[in-house]
Amino acid sequence: MGRLLFLLGGSEEIFDLVAEQFVPAAGGSQARIALLLMGGEGWERHLPGYVAPWERRGAAWEVVVPGADGALDVEAARAQLEQASGIFIGGGHSPTYHRLYATEPMRSLIRRRYRQGVPVAGLSAGALIIPERCLMVGRAPGDPPLSRRRGLGLVRGMVVGVHFQEEARLAPLLQAMARTRTAQGLGIGESACAVLENERLRRVLGRPLYQVTMTDFDSGSYAIKDVTSPA
Repeated sequence: MGRLLFLLGGSEEIFDLVAEQFVPAAGGSQARIALLLMGGEGWERHLPGYVAPWERRGAAWEVVVPGADGALDVEAARAQLEQASGIFIGGGHSPTYHRLYATEPMRSLIRRRYRQGVPVAGLSAGALIIPERCLMVGRAPGDPPLSRRRGLGLVRGMVVGVHFQEEARLAPLLQAMARTRTAQGLGIGESACAVLENERLRRVLGRPLYQVTMTDFDSGSYAIKDVTSPA
């Protein structure tokens, strides 16, 4: 088995299905998963949804989360990631996740651990920051409607869209693909997870998931294909 990425579209209902593959890839009952969250008021209430499927499979976990001032303790985070056998980047405010985990020094650390064979998963915002070029759709006051930023770079030549059907994300995905001259896109529904092995789509958990291909950047022509398969 090569490098593994799990890109989740946005719903907790798929967590158990994903854990069936993510936990064994991270070491099974010996797994030690680093859960990267954005913090903020009441962040602890989200923990059970993430970790209960891992605990049922015997995995241990630790949380990487910024302090009340919004800043990470970088050395503590580094120590946790160095020991982790799996990395899961949570969901929430995309620009915050980008600031915390897709900029240095965390960017290089996560990239190195992934290249060393540690499986990486991302939920919603966590999935958005995984490609080299990431799409940010504004959801909070003050956010730009659409922005493009340099992501973690764990996969190249692809733009990812989440909450794809539920929030009508085809148009912004196509806009980002055209602006960045990226021919391939993934549209991930809230109840879907794309599993990439060695940066190539290998299987789909849940549904729906769409492959989008830009056939002409100047005219905006594209093709879209439902690639959902039985879990």
